[in-house]
Amino acid sequence: MFAGYERYNFVKENDTLYLETHSEISSFEKKQQTLPKIIYPFKPNNSFSFENYFKYLKNENKAKRKYGSSLVTVYYPNKDQTQYFNDDGLGDKFTKLDKLSLIRKRLYPNDKFFETPEPPPPPPSKK
Repeated sequence: MFAGYERYNFVKENDTLYLETHSEISSFEKKQQTLPKIIYPFKPNNSFSFENYFKYLKNENKAKRKYGSSLVTVYYPNKDQTQYFNDDGLGDKFTKLDKLSLIRKRLYPNDKFFETPEPPPPPPSKK
């Protein structure tokens, strides 16, 4: 079983939007990372952007199930504006996470934190 999460924190300073990212995996052994703060390239027409990802989630949001937590939660300074985005099963969950992964790869092309190592080759067969 895999358990992990990622927190993206957008910070506006003067006229610049920054992104701070913290990742954590707590499956077998706990590991975490905080990536360096970067300037977020705000481009409304870019399909690989958080802006368009949130629009997609809003259109594809499912009813909250009685068990489990939301797939993506968006927090705002005004806590009444918090948005919860849900999935309706593994297929939907993986589709939504794959789209997020494309945005992440564009923003952090060299980060390998969530990549799993290749499995070892099978042992040689005995003849």
